This record gives sequence, structure tokens and C-alpha cells, in this order.
Amino acid sequence: MATYRVNGMDFGKMMLGALKGITESEEKINSLNVFPVPDGDTGTNMKLTLAHGIDAATGKTLLNQYLRALADGMIFGARGNSGVILSNFFDGFARSLRRYESMAPNAMASALTHGYKQAYSGCRSPKEGTILTVAREGIEFVRPQLPRSCSFETLLGMYIARLKESLANTPELLPCLKEAGVIDSGGMGLVRVFEGMLRYLEDNSYIEDFSFTSSADHRPVANTSIAAFNENTPFEYGYCMEFLLQIMKGPNYVNMFNLTSFVSTLEGIGESVVVSKLGTRVKVHVHTFKPARVIELVQNYGEFVSFKLENMCLQHNSIYDSRESEGQDRSNGHDASSGISGTSLPGDGEAFPVNAAGRIREKDLYKIVVGTGEGVLSLLEESGADFVIDGGATMNTSSGEFVSCIEEIREVSKDAEIVIFPNNPNIFFAAEQSKDLTSDEKVHIIKSLSSAAGYFGIANDDPQLSPSERIELMRKTAEATSTIAVLRASKDYGNGDSKCKEGDWIGLLVSGDIKASSQDDMIGVAVKSIGAVVGIEEKETAIIFTGENADEDVTDELSDRLSDEFPDIEFVVTGGGQKSQDYIIGLI
Repeated sequence: MATYRVNGMDFGKMMLGALKGITESEEKINSLNVFPVPDGDTGTNMKLTLAHGIDAATGKTLLNQYLRALADGMIFGARGNSGVILSNFFDGFARSLRRYESMAPNAMASALTHGYKQAYSGCRSPKEGTILTVAREGIEFVRPQLPRSCSFETLLGMYIARLKESLANTPELLPCLKEAGVIDSGGMGLVRVFEGMLRYLEDNSYIEDFSFTSSADHRPVANTSIAAFNENTPFEYGYCMEFLLQIMKGPNYVNMFNLTSFVSTLEGIGESVVVSKLGTRVKVHVHTFKPARVIELVQNYGEFVSFKLENMCLQHNSIYDSRESEGQDRSNGHDASSGISGTSLPGDGEAFPVNAAGRIREKDLYKIVVGTGEGVLSLLEESGADFVIDGGATMNTSSGEFVSCIEEIREVSKDAEIVIFPNNPNIFFAAEQSKDLTSDEKVHIIKSLSSAAGYFGIANDDPQLSPSERIELMRKTAEATSTIAVLRASKDYGNGDSKCKEGDWIGLLVSGDIKASSQDDMIGVAVKSIGAVVGIEEKETAIIFTGENADEDVTDELSDRLSDEFPDIEFVVTGGGQKSQDYIIGLI
């Protein structure tokens, strides 16, 4: 039976089909990664981004409300460049349908056009031959040919057919794809998204047994006990309020929302005010003794999408009691702490403040740094990072994780400069989007290409300088760092002079160029790769992060050989613990 109209619940089921479609092809999409390193994760990133959006939108019955929640969730949970582009696509899709409680196929066709335009506008340097081209050509060719009255099945069938044609042509637009004999992975992911939607419409049972792990924020929650608060407890700290406000229209609401005025009024009621606006949604954090006054204020403009109220006295006393208990454990010979400097190492993607108390102090500049591997994370902490985010094996951090760090900093200092070191080209987009989401002009993104670049950047920070001078110094240092990764190729690869076979040792410049390869001479590959670095004669210092599988004897031999070959460079070896690369060598 053909479908001619869908609401929010209907579209939610279509999105479950989309998620199942991309989940089923996740590994295939990952395998299309052009470069011969074991970090192909386009499929995984797109799946996690979709899941985060679907999780955020669950339960919305009106189409416009569902789509807005979906897009917001995807934006905050976007991972990797492919995930950010996909989130921007659905943001444009949602904006186009903001007044629709349900839609017909022609409205969806229009929204698909808005989607690709928003995706393009969200890219600083859009490149043809990617998911962007596939999204654009798909609807540009189909829309003029659509029958005046068609079903969603007809629309999606025609759209998918054209997406596939465009996808097949991506190697003609990107030489690296043609050389590798593959199509664009992000474009394939987009095809699978809409194929999953169509499969659900054609057979509703497609999603019957499908489930996915919730992608909501899993930051640790304090384990509080109500015994820590009673009738004799001094009420010293007030309440922590966090909520998401949907600005509403109608006679019961103030129709003009002014963000500056809103924040100013909130600051008169409480403190630690952090507000970010995304479309018609406003995310608020505030500490106050008068939560009713905050509620009264915000309901002048709209209604709550989500709401959290916590008694900070209860939290404080519970933490205090817990620390006393931990101290008791230590005095009995049992060390209750774990991890680095009193903090537990996070799981993939979790950000943590690096001071032992779990709180950041007020100052004029903060550094947020991404890394992977226990040793790398530890060194970044010791070098002065205020927040260290574990990017996981493939170093993909979501926009929302950066936003969480920024918001925590703003609870302590409203005017401090914030510097983000993404430490991977695939994270630049998410970092830049976090700045857009918070509309914080004091957030600065340093284009550090690797953990080594980030390390040299923050290690050369000089607190005696002004914040602007410190930022410029860190930027110049990080961007002047050259990094070589030495690892085994996960697939055959050929692009111009860069060639290798699966299993070869390769020396990979972080920009993506293979400088050397060999079946068994790893040390020779490292020497040749470093020798090919532009300006190597000017380098003075190098740090070698050893991976978790690096052999200690081989590492000693590597260090000796590099010192002999490059006597003017001081090589320092430290355990990095990263999974994907056997050695990361940063030179400055």
C-alpha cells in the first residue's frame, strides 16, 4: 500500500529503517576508506550520529518537532566529518519543514534540496566527489521529473536510483578514489540511509526486531545518598538546573526572544549561567536558590523539552562523605583511587577535567585536548591540558563532547579564552561546529594534526604572556610540528607515488602521504619517512609515542638508528599506548 503522508511517528520509523540500513552496511562502508590505515570508520560515525539523533527525537508525534529533535541530537552527537555533514543535511531538512506537522512527498523533495544546501554551507571547503555531491545530484536530477502526485515509495525509489548513479561517478571527481578503485564512503552511507527508509515503507516488518544502543550522553552521575541531607543541613549551595527550552509561538508566550536579555535576567536569579541557542531551542544551565523564579521566567517564552533539578548540597555532602570513606579505605591499606592523578581514565569519547578534585579553577585560558592511548592522555594532562578527551582508537570526537567541556568552563569563567586541540584532521569539523553551537567567540580551534602536535603546542605554552600571545605561540608550535605514523597497511593502496601492499610497513605523514613502505624493514621505513619531511634539517626535537603493541627491543633499535641518522635531532621515547599506530613520531 503506497504512502502519501507521514507525521513524526511515521518518519521516526523510517529513520529506524535508515539506521538499520546503515548498520547492516557499517563494515562495508568502513572498508571504503581510501588510506591504507586501520581507521576506516565512516560507517560507524554515520551510524552513531544517526543513533544520537533518533534517541533524542523518540516519542515526538508531530513531524516538525521530531525533525528538530532529530537534527539537534545529530548535531550534538556528530562524529567525524561524515557525521557532521549528515547532521547538517538533516538540519537543513528540518528547517525546510519547520511548519509542517506532517508532510506529503513533494514537501520531502523540497526538504532534500534544503538539506544538501545546508550541508554545503556547513563545510568550509566543500569538495566534489563526496557525500555532498551525491546528496546534491540525487535531488537536482530527480525533482523536475517527479510526477505531480506521487507516493513516498516512488520519490525514494527515484531518489535512490539517482544517488547510486552519482555515487558510481565519485571516482571520476576524486582522483584518490579512482586510484584506489573505490567509491566515496560517505556517499554510500547516504544511499544506505535512504534505502533503509524505503525498505521500511515497503515492508514495515523490516524494523520489527531491530534495536540499537542508546547514544545519549553517558557522563558519570554522582552516586548521591539522601542520608547526606536532613533537617539540620545548612542549605549553602542551592540547586543545579539544566533544561532544554523549546521557544513557542502563541498568545500565551512572549513572541520576541532576545538571548542577551534572557541571559541577563537569568544572571539576576542565579549564577554559573551557561546558555546556548540552536534554532528555536535554548539549552540552559544555572545554579540558583530560587528554581521557581527560573521556571516562571522561561515559561514566558516556551516549554521544557527536558528538565533536570539537583540539590547541590546533597551532591556536595555525598561527595564529601565518599572522599572520607575513600580515605578510610586507603588508611586500611586499600587504594580506592584509580587512573591518572586521582581521576579514572575515561571510556572512548568521555571528557574529564584533569585535576584530582574533578573541578577546574578559574583562570584566563583553558585548553581542551583530544588524544588516544593511556600514555598519550597522561602526557597531555601533565603538559597542562585542562580537559583531555579520549578520542578512542580512531580519534573521532563528537561536537557535543566539546560543547560539554566549553559549558563546564563557562560555569567557572565567562570571559576566559578556550583553546581546542583536535589533534586529528577528522575532528576539525566537529570542533568548529562546537564553536558554532555555543556561539562563543572566545573559543579558538588550533589545527593540530596529531597528538604529537598537540603535545608540543601545549608544552610550549607560556603563562607569563597574555592570552592572545599564548594562543598564537601554541598555534605556531602545533602547526609547525611534522608527524610521521609508522604502522602496518590494512589494505593495498596506490595513488601516484604512494603505493603499498596489505601488511607492508608504511611511514605515513599525517596529511595522508605515504613517505616509505616495506614488507619487513620497519626501521628503514621510519628513517626514510623522517628524511622526506620538508624542512627536516631545521628540526631539533622529536617525540616518539610507542603503540600498545610496540616491541621494546625494536623500539630501542629504532631510537638508536634515528639518533645516528639524524644527530642534530634529540629523540625522546615515551609509551603512548595508542592502538592503531605502532609509532607516532612528532618533530619540531
